Amino acid sequence: MEETSPLKPKRKDKTEDKLEETAVANSEGPQKKLARLNESLETTSEAGEADVQLTLNKTYQQKDVTQWLQSAWAKQAQSTKEETTGAQIYGEPFQICLLPSFLEKDNTGALVHEMINKVHWSRKQMDLYEFYQSTDLSNMLECRLLTNFLQMLRKQVRPWLEEITNLKLDYVSASCSMYSCGDYLLVHDDLLKDRQVAFIYYLSPWQDGEEWTAEQGGCLEIFSSDEQCYPQFPVQRKIAPKNNQFAFFKVGSRSFHQVGEVTTFDYPRLTINGWFHGATNEAFVADSSRAFPRLSYLQPNVNNNPRLGLLLNDVYLKAATRRSIQKRIEENSEICLYEFFKREKFELARAQLLKDESLSWRRQGPANAHNYEVMDLNTAKGTVHELLQLFRSNAMFQLLRDFTDLDLYGVDAITPTCSVELQRWSHGNYTVLGDGLVSEENTLDLVYYLNAAEGAAVITYLSPDVDQRANHRNGLDVDQSIDNDTEDDEECQDDSVLLTITPVDNALNIVYRCEGTTKFTKYVSRNTPLDKGPVFVISCSYKE
Repeated sequence: MEETSPLKPKRKDKTEDKLEETAVANSEGPQKKLARLNESLETTSEAGEADVQLTLNKTYQQKDVTQWLQSAWAKQAQSTKEETTGAQIYGEPFQICLLPSFLEKDNTGALVHEMINKVHWSRKQMDLYEFYQSTDLSNMLECRLLTNFLQMLRKQVRPWLEEITNLKLDYVSASCSMYSCGDYLLVHDDLLKDRQVAFIYYLSPWQDGEEWTAEQGGCLEIFSSDEQCYPQFPVQRKIAPKNNQFAFFKVGSRSFHQVGEVTTFDYPRLTINGWFHGATNEAFVADSSRAFPRLSYLQPNVNNNPRLGLLLNDVYLKAATRRSIQKRIEENSEICLYEFFKREKFELARAQLLKDESLSWRRQGPANAHNYEVMDLNTAKGTVHELLQLFRSNAMFQLLRDFTDLDLYGVDAITPTCSVELQRWSHGNYTVLGDGLVSEENTLDLVYYLNAAEGAAVITYLSPDVDQRANHRNGLDVDQSIDNDTEDDEECQDDSVLLTITPVDNALNIVYRCEGTTKFTKYVSRNTPLDKGPVFVISCSYKE
């Protein structure tokens, strides 16, 4: 009976083991790759690090250039360029300044040599990011050049930036970041506590790799925002990595940006990045009240009475099966029902979603919370319409009551409600932790996949103890782990992972989640094979 039953509790499977093996390989891979790249830098470093002095390019310190930068920054011009240095200032969608040839002498080769040989890299993996990072430069006394760079930021760059931006800057925090192929950092605004100015210094000293193209990924991608300060699609500006270039911008409630996924295998994206700090950022107080949008819930459609026998696999209509499902949900709080719909219904719906151009889709934002497409349910027709109507019908509420013993139907049901969404997932799509995805009360989630692909639309449920981390998603409080040199983020996350749902065609996942439980859908990397087209997800939530 158990061997042929389509009912299986969700357990850790071979796919997840494979992903864990990949993560282990990632933790070892960069050192091997950097060692190979280091060979091309040996000649740069043969003279010895003692002879290398890191100083701000003297041209930037000339009075006329400093005054030009100060004036251009104050005017907030849309776009302007200083001809002597090539410095550029963009005013839209928020102010950002690019300073090429930042160091007086291009010592990036020596800096990278030190990064390769002396820096300890920690793998950072959470909903928002996946990359390698060092501890704060102030804790890296064994790295002479990086310590020298930090001193230059403190003694030369900080007072110079104060003059340009007319901001009081008290101190600087900085670390090294490395993005290998497939790594990324999703949309955030850097707004946290006393951060005033964010900066990125690019190091890419390899021959033919000094200036990246957009196709290689790793761009600093800039977003505009609406009247409520929510970042909007599409990306407004892309700034590709360029060796010995320094970029900075004023941190505020509209300074939304991301690091696009690195797509090149040739070399990693290496930067020294951080913030100049001052008084508490005025925008931080206002930003703390900005909440993510939440799902809207509707009552069951009493006028819709689908015949379950025409849609569902017959096994799920049997009383014994329903009792078995209820027992397993009571024990595990979740279950996966394989081959939930009749195979012909599933195939018709999948084909329609892939081919029917009359279906209307829109991108779901804001960009710092979601990035996937949702279907306008009013355009649904045919088999897709049948399935969607089922999830809002009294028949489904009754079936879920039988599966879970929740008061979703019958005399004990007061005001049961549900939300229904049909999602389309492709490369670059994601959701991140945020208050919009934190369950404020006990909720029953349903997740159903069509045209499933490994690694696309993978959903992770986290216990309530990560709620505090979710509250800082906009501010990207990454330096909590950096400054304290704690264990890698994936280890911290593993402790709070309750469940991971991997895509399986025609499988209905049922998850009962308690108040405070949150979830996110992992970023879909460009390395994820989607040869069959996008992945479709019917995502529903039910409340008693």
